[in-house]
Order: sequence, then C-alpha cells, then structure tokens
Amino acid sequence: MRAAGKICYFWLLATAVLLFLSCGSTNTRNITNYDQLREAIDNKAFEIEHIWALPMGGGMIDLIGNPNYIRVKNDSVDIFLPYFGERFGGGGFNNIEGGIAYKGPAKNFSVTERQKRQLEIRFDGKQDQDQLRFVITVYPDGSANTNVQTTQRQTISYRGNVKRLPGE
Repeated sequence: MRAAGKICYFWLLATAVLLFLSCGSTNTRNITNYDQLREAIDNKAFEIEHIWALPMGGGMIDLIGNPNYIRVKNDSVDIFLPYFGERFGGGGFNNIEGGIAYKGPAKNFSVTERQKRQLEIRFDGKQDQDQLRFVITVYPDGSANTNVQTTQRQTISYRGNVKRLPGE
C-alpha cells in the first residue's frame, strides 16, 4: 500500500502544481494571432521579453525575474539583455555590469517572411566599441529566438515572446 500511496501523492502534487501554474494573470498586450503579430512588427511597435538565455558555453539560463527586453518603436530600439559568455580583446565591463545595452536607431532594419510564416528581423547597433548584430526569428505563435552577434563577445541566443507596446 505504501507504493500506491506514494503514486497517489505524486499525482496529487503534480496536479496542484499544474493548476497553480495555469492560474497566471493574462496580459492584454499579448499577441493572439499571426495577423496581430505581423501588424505589430510591420508598424515597428513591439517588445520582446526573453525567458531563456542560451550562451555558447552551453546550458540554458532562466531569465524570469531578470530585467531584459528588446523594444522596437518606429525606427528606434531600446535593448537591455543580460550577457553570459566570454569577451574577446581588451576592455572591461564598465557599464551595465557586462550586459548588452543599446538605445538608438535600428540600423539596416529589415523584416523577411520565411517559410511557415516565420518572420526574420535583422538590425545592427553599437555599444561602445562593440558592433552588435541582432537576428530575431519570430514564430506564428508569438514566440521568438534572438541571436546576438558582436565583435568583442561570443554569440549568445535568447528565447522569449513578442508583445505589442502599450498604447499601440
């Protein structure tokens, strides 16, 4: 009977955890269909909040509770992403504790529709002497993979979700 009791306890606990996780509040800015997603991207009025960081060294780093975002509004971007990886060459992490930060024009901004309604967003920026290239793949369900290539650091990727900017 002990084994049956443990199994019952396990299922009860698993059900309680799933119920708890499904009770999260909804965000009215979430994008619910492909047309809304495409409109937000075409209007350059969206934000990406990442849930995971995937450094080149391996492993996934949970970003929930850590501030991170890519905000695109018109021709400007505001980016703050934590960075986990190796830096090449000299210089130190003198600003924002080593994260990736850029606020300014989105240089060479382009959106390309790929197969299966995936959208590829590309643009460039600069942080101090570090040239930044962002390649973001947005999927029809609103999820996104962000790849950041820089001249002075290892490439890093992030996974998250796209939302409309407030008031847009």
